[in-house]
Amino acid sequence: MDTFRQAIFRFIKEWSLIAPGDRVLVACSGGVDSVALLHFMASNQVGMGIEVAAIHVDHMLRGEESVADGAFVERLCATYGIPFFGGSVPVPELMEQDGGNVQAVCRAGRYALFAEIMQQQGYGVLVTAHHAEDQLETVLMQVAKGSQPSGIPVKREVDGGVVIRPLLPVMKADLYSYAREYALQYREDPSNESDAYMRNRYRHHIAPFMLKENPAAAKNVVKMAGWLQQDEDLFETLAVEQFERIVEFTEEGLPTIDTRVFSDMHPALQRRVITLLLKYLYDGESIPVEYNSTLISQLLHHITSQNGNVSIDLPRGYRFMRAYSKLTFVRDTQLEEMAIRKMFPKGSWTRWGNDVELYWTEVDDSIAGLLIGVDDIMYFDLPDSDFPLYIKRREDGDRILLPGMDHPKRLSRLFIDDKVDLAVRDQLPLIVTALGEVCAVPGLRYGAAFSRRKTKQSHYIVLTRKC
Repeated sequence: MDTFRQAIFRFIKEWSLIAPGDRVLVACSGGVDSVALLHFMASNQVGMGIEVAAIHVDHMLRGEESVADGAFVERLCATYGIPFFGGSVPVPELMEQDGGNVQAVCRAGRYALFAEIMQQQGYGVLVTAHHAEDQLETVLMQVAKGSQPSGIPVKREVDGGVVIRPLLPVMKADLYSYAREYALQYREDPSNESDAYMRNRYRHHIAPFMLKENPAAAKNVVKMAGWLQQDEDLFETLAVEQFERIVEFTEEGLPTIDTRVFSDMHPALQRRVITLLLKYLYDGESIPVEYNSTLISQLLHHITSQNGNVSIDLPRGYRFMRAYSKLTFVRDTQLEEMAIRKMFPKGSWTRWGNDVELYWTEVDDSIAGLLIGVDDIMYFDLPDSDFPLYIKRREDGDRILLPGMDHPKRLSRLFIDDKVDLAVRDQLPLIVTALGEVCAVPGLRYGAAFSRRKTKQSHYIVLTRKC
């Protein structure tokens, strides 16, 4: 165990993870990894000159069993004489409302609670129990997805402070040995055995093969990932310097670049400067742009090319424009108008953007002439309290109750499921009620009150046509 302790202390010193006077919050699930971490931090806090507390998050996925996990961690903290903080995230409820990836929902809720406690209680360092094999699994998954294989950050900023992973240099077997040496009790989460989760499949089937080929593979990956993270920090610093050097701004505060100056930069910096440009554009937006590799590669290609003029629509009404040697980002004024909620009056065509007109009225025999030349027809019925109707652009948190569903679905998830291009999403009109509830995305999806065929309950009709 001396080697085990030395490896951790050496890693803490090498990466400057903990300093005397730090108030440290240990994330503890009750499993062997986090229990070993909690014992290590609690038993060494005097020597390191720090204060230690623990936090446990119940994701409410295993009923009374997960409640018992929290009680177990609380008893550990009482034994060690350190503060305990507990909380819960209603993951099943969130999944039912919004869908998504279970592990991603768990992680987002967990870190939100971590940040809340850190800020409320004054803990500046959050410690998690990721170890060497966790890093190996992460790097393998990143490679498979085409992402940069930099792994789990050794140290990164979070709301409320910084999160660190001091157990990265040690193996899972080392943690079991440590637990045996100190007769530590811990609890096993049965979901860790399920191959339903991607990480578990890598853990059970791929990582063991690599470790059989080379037992040092995980520790080698920890070193490699650490170096890549340091390289990335350097590149980010250089990219910021280049951004400040070559980017000018229009009277509207939008960035502009001389593409000849941009082309003189190394490609590794070019890609990062593009990312900085996008981050600058979308700073403060409720739904930031998705900085995917396809978009960045597309922009990089057009910036470095000298062939004529190019215009590319971007999310949130921005447009990328290149006129020979000049690159400029502009804001589409038409889309800015679309950001404002506008009345959707009965009995007249209402224009949305440059491409769509909408019309709604009561269903009667006089509407036959209106049906000529329209692209979409839907019948609907709404209570009087839902009128007047409005049209608006999507906003973060918008939901729509679809036919056959008990709970509204997030529009962000609907757009992903329907494979709607990112730039298109911001241009789609949403029909909303007087209460602000989204009832239709004309031409795409309609709420539970709408039907394709006329029924006895169909008091109204809505028409969509392209301009």
